[in-house]
Amino acid sequence: MKRSDEKGIALIITLLVVTLLTALIVEFAYSARVNLSAAGNFRDKQKAYYLAKSGVNFIAGMLKDNYSKKKADDIEQMIPPVTVGDGIVSLKAFDESAKINIKDVKATNKATRARLERLFEIKGISAYLLDGIFERESYSLVSELRLARGMTDEVYDKIKDYLTVYSDGRININTADSIVLRAISNDITDDMAQRIISYRGKNRFEKNTDLKNVVGISDAIYASVQSDIDVKSDNYSVISTGAVNEVDNTIEAVLKRSGPNITRLYWRNQ
Repeated sequence: MKRSDEKGIALIITLLVVTLLTALIVEFAYSARVNLSAAGNFRDKQKAYYLAKSGVNFIAGMLKDNYSKKKADDIEQMIPPVTVGDGIVSLKAFDESAKINIKDVKATNKATRARLERLFEIKGISAYLLDGIFERESYSLVSELRLARGMTDEVYDKIKDYLTVYSDGRININTADSIVLRAISNDITDDMAQRIISYRGKNRFEKNTDLKNVVGISDAIYASVQSDIDVKSDNYSVISTGAVNEVDNTIEAVLKRSGPNITRLYWRNQ
């Protein structure tokens, strides 16, 4: 009977050891899979980052090339997603001179306020919010408008895409949309803005005086806006996203061209 009991205890111990070993093996296998997955995600995240960075560098290279070859910047009219190895790069580029500059609102109070008043009117926003905006000396980022007295998320979302802190203040009539064109002057109606866009679709504005070629733009209207407009830009914002195996990385940057040199005014890796 004693030997039988010993066999039973040995069997129980054996089963317990097997169970523990099985649990350890399962836990080890799970940890290995988790670590392998984490390593794979880290690898793909790094790849996605460098793909996104290459997209920003591509735009920088294009800006330099356009300057050296004296070509116009048609960056906003491109760029489809590009497959690179096992990843994809998606690019968006925007002309910052196609927007209203709010950087130094005190220094440019009168002109900037007039543009913002027209923008608010076009977008159906109460002008009383302007007082809160002009309580500050300047803005380093457009997103700082969220801190302005009376500003709401709804209003901010309506105006943020029309504003910048990265331009010399003049509006590029080759790239500005109809709303920003109308904000330049009360004399520019929606019909005129549409005619400007239609004209540049066929004949790019090479100099400011070309604006007078647009039907309805009289000498008087041109004289009132000539100091507020331009036909080129050297400041572009870029949103570049690299994606590898469902892992992505996005870089937001603002590039400034000074002759053949390109500098970064802003860089944010999401």
